[in-house]
Amino acid sequence: MKSVLLFLFIVATSFSAQAATPQSYVGKPPQLLLKSAPEFAKAYRQATHEVDLPVWTKRLAAGQPAEIVEIGGNQQVLSSACGKGGCLDERIYILFDPATKTATGFFFLPPADDDPGDSRTAFSQWLGKPGKEASDFLLERAINDARSLNKPNY
Repeated sequence: MKSVLLFLFIVATSFSAQAATPQSYVGKPPQLLLKSAPEFAKAYRQATHEVDLPVWTKRLAAGQPAEIVEIGGNQQVLSSACGKGGCLDERIYILFDPATKTATGFFFLPPADDDPGDSRTAFSQWLGKPGKEASDFLLERAINDARSLNKPNY
């Protein structure tokens, strides 16, 4: 009996030691993460389940490859996807923490570049409960991405 318990302990320990690192997500688009990383998919669904989002956010088909970002001294995985109208129409940002297997994010509606009175951004929504550092990071990233798309480098 002791040998069976020892074996189960070793197996359980080895599985927890093989937990995904932030690097294991890098370069994968969000659609692939939803399909191949169950912990990412579960965290994403948990963060978005109470938010009314467009249908395209269920599959995240047009997305940017995941990258590692540092928030509050912790490495997290950042991925984003755009709506059918493109990244200047709608964009979702997902911050995933592999250590805690939780996700937060930001559904961003960028303002129209040609309309200074555009207030669409006010209808953007937070996903999950990002802390101050995470929400500051996501908002800054979203604004910078929108600016770079509005003014491409030629």
